[in-house]
Amino acid sequence: MVTLPAATGEHGSSREVDISTEGSQMKKRTKKKTRDSNLAQKHRDLLKFAAMMQDSHANYVILGVENQMEVHYAMPVRNMVYDALQYDKQVAMIAADNRRNKRFSSGTMRNNGEFLSGFLRTDKILPVITLTLYFGTEPWDGPLSLREMYDINDSKLLDFVPDYRVQLIQPMTLSEDDFEKFHTSLREVLQTIKYSVDAQKLTEYITQNERMHRLDLSAANVINTVAGIGLEIKQDRGKVDMCKAIEDLKAESRAEGREEGRVEGREEGREEGREEGHTKGRAETIEQTVAMLRNMKIPKETILSELQRTFSLSEEEADRIYNAK
Repeated sequence: MVTLPAATGEHGSSREVDISTEGSQMKKRTKKKTRDSNLAQKHRDLLKFAAMMQDSHANYVILGVENQMEVHYAMPVRNMVYDALQYDKQVAMIAADNRRNKRFSSGTMRNNGEFLSGFLRTDKILPVITLTLYFGTEPWDGPLSLREMYDINDSKLLDFVPDYRVQLIQPMTLSEDDFEKFHTSLREVLQTIKYSVDAQKLTEYITQNERMHRLDLSAANVINTVAGIGLEIKQDRGKVDMCKAIEDLKAESRAEGREEGRVEGREEGREEGREEGHTKGRAETIEQTVAMLRNMKIPKETILSELQRTFSLSEEEADRIYNAK
């Protein structure tokens, strides 16, 4: 839940409207489903961004796609239901506030409609702007309006049917000018998503961006999760230096590489030693066999045949070993 300031009522009094954010609803659904911890973390971080996007004029909600790397093909219906619930919540809270403050007390002229609904003719609600933030790297190919989901083409009928459009943000399709329109840490999050398909560009963007030196913790967590970087997030007064985190990751990778090289080198040395020992031992065994058979006055042809059979030697190899002694 987040508390939003509502419009001033007839008496000039300020009210607060308690609005449930989509992030909270998404977390509840997450608890019902067997989701991995990374996806749950994304929902929590997105909720923090939703809180950043509220002001006294509107309730801005950053909405993550259910499975953030996939297209939701019923998104118009899903968002429309969410918006309707938000509006209904505002009306209910304003009506409860009116009754709690006895704005229908005797002596106050109210019509029956106001009394029954609890919502005054002068009461106002805040607009709900739902943005669908799509994390996928493939183009969105789902419907962006309710009408795209209808199985009818009768224009006369559609004139009477209300439409609902999805406000979609695809970082992969945004230009640099588009990113400049975002003035919060959301800009860095969106740009990171765009560059996440190219490791070199992503590293250059993070290390060359001044804003990355003092990034909000919530933004750093989203970037770390969505881009799959695997950084160790260290905060300083709620801020994170992503550039240092990248350098620390590089240093750690280099250290791990050196250690792996040493381990592989030692293992290769042991393997070579074992192989060398095996070869030397086999040669000594063959030599001892030849000496023993010679001492027994076994004919050369028989000795060569026995060497070929026992030690899988070719005729030339057996003859060379026999003549070496």
